[in-house]
Amino acid sequence: MATILDVGQYITELLPGVDKMKLYKLCYFSQGWHLAWTGKPLFADEFEGWRHGPVSPQLRHHTEAAAKGYTVAEVPGGESARLSAYEAAVVARTVEFYGKQKSTDLSELSHGAAWQATRSGLGPDNPGTNVLSLTNIRDEFSELLHAQTSRPSAPAINQISPDTTTDDMISQAIALEKEWDPVFDLLATR
Repeated sequence: MATILDVGQYITELLPGVDKMKLYKLCYFSQGWHLAWTGKPLFADEFEGWRHGPVSPQLRHHTEAAAKGYTVAEVPGGESARLSAYEAAVVARTVEFYGKQKSTDLSELSHGAAWQATRSGLGPDNPGTNVLSLTNIRDEFSELLHAQTSRPSAPAINQISPDTTTDDMISQAIALEKEWDPVFDLLATR
């Protein structure tokens, strides 16, 4: 599984000179859409409900020293090559969809139900350190899939080469089924 540092690094490659707030929000949106499209997290790192939206303390810690003012040229410890083709496609689709928007607009967009749940009882100036629930993030972005609003388009999960043998396809299908077992189990309980 990739880390948020890997995702952040890939975003700096797609958007050279990205500012910190935009980087943090694009990582959050990438996590949200990956959860909605696959039922699984893109990375295990957590987000906290900070005043200006969800922020990963780990990503912030790694980018603070590397940032040149407000912009981030690279994420120390992050390697975009660790992303699978599908993970990279999710991040690329997210950046393509949200990347031209202002950081402040992305901050406002990140103030959905998952973030609001962490801010309950906190004043607007309270920095907040409550962790956003993956379930809440998944539910929020899954609802957006069914809303009549624009959103990034999901990348294809698996491409099959025309040169693939029947045995290879069966092996891929078995591996894919095992990979999706937790999602099927989750859906069976709903």
